[in-house]
Amino acid sequence: MVPAQPHSGSPGCPPVTTIFNEAGAAIARAGSASRWRREIDTDSDYPERISAVKGHMRGLSVCLLITAFACVAMCQEFEVASVKPNTSGERGSHMNSDGGRIRITNASMRGLITTAYGVRDYQVEGPDWLDDERYDVNAKFSDELPKDPEKYNAVLQSMMQKLLAERFKLAAHRGKKTTEVYGLVVGKGGIKFKESEQTDSHTSRSTGIHYEGSAIEIARLGDFLGRRLDLPVVDMTGLKGYYNIKMDWVPDPKQPSGEKGNTPLLPESQAGPTLRDAVTEQLGLKLESRKAPIEILVIDHVERVPTEN
Repeated sequence: MVPAQPHSGSPGCPPVTTIFNEAGAAIARAGSASRWRREIDTDSDYPERISAVKGHMRGLSVCLLITAFACVAMCQEFEVASVKPNTSGERGSHMNSDGGRIRITNASMRGLITTAYGVRDYQVEGPDWLDDERYDVNAKFSDELPKDPEKYNAVLQSMMQKLLAERFKLAAHRGKKTTEVYGLVVGKGGIKFKESEQTDSHTSRSTGIHYEGSAIEIARLGDFLGRRLDLPVVDMTGLKGYYNIKMDWVPDPKQPSGEKGNTPLLPESQAGPTLRDAVTEQLGLKLESRKAPIEILVIDHVERVPTEN
């Protein structure tokens, strides 16, 4: 296991709590200045000036918090990390993150990259061997990571990116490519799900035959579908809110299986819509063949063998 500097990805980087405390103090100081401005301003255009000050304050608060979070993401790295080739010959992989530790078993290089950069398999363009070589990762990180799931994932991804750069000399850049996709659009009869009344928490869970999302954006549903279909799914619905969505389906009987490509017959108890049919019948949405630009991650350089632990 290779030790790293706790809480820092560059020299002089402060702890997570310090970053957020200083950002909060800056917002408080700005708020005091705003109140002082209000007390001394007696001009006739006072309401307009105060409205402008409040607008600037809101913008300043958001900018300071975003900057603070960006610093947290950039400063974090694993405290200790082990990266080893996996030569078991197995094809399945597993990842678990809890208790300040992340364990990844038998992951391909493509899998490690998608985890680190938050992209899908089809978005990664690089050498042919990305799917062939397999690795195990065991790393420990600080307990001070944000509790919010989205912020937690963002910081974890940043640490993974640093790990891949250090151990595999990974270099990559983002780009765009126009390709075949499924466009997710609203059907003729309109949507069959409702907008969520609460937007504070956004959760989703799925199995091989069930999906349920609470207060989710449609783009998130598109990401889920894209992981299970043969093409990327792009949200073209124009729906901007947060929605509660449930969907059930059965495996597509048209998908060939077995050595001779025979299609097994489903028991009557398993009869039901395929995933694509469920999108139409249960959600009132449609998947249409389109061409659209998607973001891609181009791998400029990556080595097969990690540096020694």
